[in-house]
Amino acid sequence: MTIVVDANIAIAVLDPQHSFHRVAVRRCLESEGVAILNITHAEALIYPSQQGKLDEATAVLDQLGFEVEVLDNAVADRARELRAVYGNRNFPMVDAAVVALGLERSCAVVTCDTKWPDIDEADIQVLATR
Repeated sequence: MTIVVDANIAIAVLDPQHSFHRVAVRRCLESEGVAILNITHAEALIYPSQQGKLDEATAVLDQLGFEVEVLDNAVADRARELRAVYGNRNFPMVDAAVVALGLERSCAVVTCDTKWPDIDEADIQVLATR
C-alpha cells in the first residue's frame, strides 16, 4: 500500500545521521509507493539545496519511490476541516494538509512527530527509533 509522508520522514531519509534515518528508509522500502505533498517535498529539500546537493537528494527520494502530489483543492479543503477541528500549534496547516492527502487517497500517513492529535478517521503511523 502507498503511504503519505510528512517532511520529517523525507528529511530523515536524506540524512544518514538522523535518529529516524534507518526506520524511515525501511518504512518507505516496505511500502508500495510513497506520496509526498509538493510543499513538504520542497521543505525536505531546503538543506540539500543549501549544501549544493539537490540533485543527489532528489535522486535518493526518486529511488525510494517518492511521488510528489500537488496540493489540490480537495486536499486543501479537507486540511481546512482538520485544522478547524484539531488545529493547535503542534498541528499547523501544513501537517493538516499531509493528513488530508492521506484521507483523500485512503493511505496511511507516516510521521515521526509525536505531537500530532489523535484523528480517528486517519491512519496515522508514528515511527519510533526502537
